[in-house]
Amino acid sequence: MARMLVIFLAAMNVFILLYAPQPLLPMFAEQFGISISTASLTVSLTIIALAAASFVLAPFFDRWERKNVIWISSLLLVIPSVMLTVTDSFAWILFWRVMHGLCIPGVTAMLVAYASEEFPERQRGRVLGMYVSATVAGGLAGRVMAGPIAEHLSWHAVFGIIAAYSLFVCLLVRWQLPVSRARKRTDRNGFRELFHNRALIGTFLIGFSQFFAFIGFFTYLPFYAAGEPFRLSVTQISFLYVSYIFGILSAPMAGYLSDRIGRRSTMAMGHLIGAAGILLTLWPTLPGLLTGASVLALGNFASQSATTAYVADIATRARGAASSLYLVFFYVGGSLGAYLPGLLWSRFAWHGLVSLTVLTIVFALISNYVLAGAGQARAEAGSGSGAGAGPGPGPGALKL
Repeated sequence: MARMLVIFLAAMNVFILLYAPQPLLPMFAEQFGISISTASLTVSLTIIALAAASFVLAPFFDRWERKNVIWISSLLLVIPSVMLTVTDSFAWILFWRVMHGLCIPGVTAMLVAYASEEFPERQRGRVLGMYVSATVAGGLAGRVMAGPIAEHLSWHAVFGIIAAYSLFVCLLVRWQLPVSRARKRTDRNGFRELFHNRALIGTFLIGFSQFFAFIGFFTYLPFYAAGEPFRLSVTQISFLYVSYIFGILSAPMAGYLSDRIGRRSTMAMGHLIGAAGILLTLWPTLPGLLTGASVLALGNFASQSATTAYVADIATRARGAASSLYLVFFYVGGSLGAYLPGLLWSRFAWHGLVSLTVLTIVFALISNYVLAGAGQARAEAGSGSGAGAGPGPGPGALKL
């Protein structure tokens, strides 16, 4: 239980600092005389740096001791946060936010690898479900706390509090998280083999698709909710994001379910639920909007929980690298999800967004059916019954 609490708090820390600047964007725009799109670089550049660092560091993660990388990375995250408390230059804000992004994979990828290896295999789904729940809680906490703190104190104070929490997490990991004992060392060939595993590639594409749809939906939701027939205020729109709470609940439940009926079946259920949530918003009423957003959060994080566990099931010899590559696909999908629907907005508005995001979920289902079950070395390793598993490894199947 103590290990799980440390993992939960460490994961929360990353996603608090990742998303805390979102409510501060209007404040940055006003103080520095910049556009909202320019201010949004405080989030988007961090995500780009995160994806780039995940790719570059992936070959090395399985050569390093998990705990050491987690606590050192958590400590390194303190430095940019402290520097953000004293800077008054937007250029330096962007620089330190990029530094945040470069340090984050050392926590996220290694936490997933650690949790996959240090707990009993039959518990992997629920353990990684709790990890995903922590990422949701962190994202929600970062968005909710930053606004009031900045309004009553300053935006500098937001990063000061984040720095203090990051230091607390670092010390907690250093002194309370046991050293990893089940880690398997790998070499460069193990990393290269990841790109030849069809099951892993299919799972990476699922992560790409599900985050594309989720970020696309919630990025353009304020534009939809501010227009006819809703005409919601900024404060009222912000309450729509409370629907994330359903993700906090669904992630551990889906992790437990995936241990029982299989990862791929749970993923598919999550996709279908998420798509139903998006389609519900075509009913142009406030209850339809609230219900749709909540159902999407429920399905998205259920699927994400099972997908994270499935990556760990397949990549038995290179979990750190595989988790890192999964993050690359995941955040590239999110970045494109925040951008591409905007190209359709002027002509098709919300109907165009719904069509595009549902199509990406259909693509996730196809990837699940065609790729994710092919050639895996350990079909549904976390499943008690094996239900929902894809076909077993055929001739020449990679065993990672």
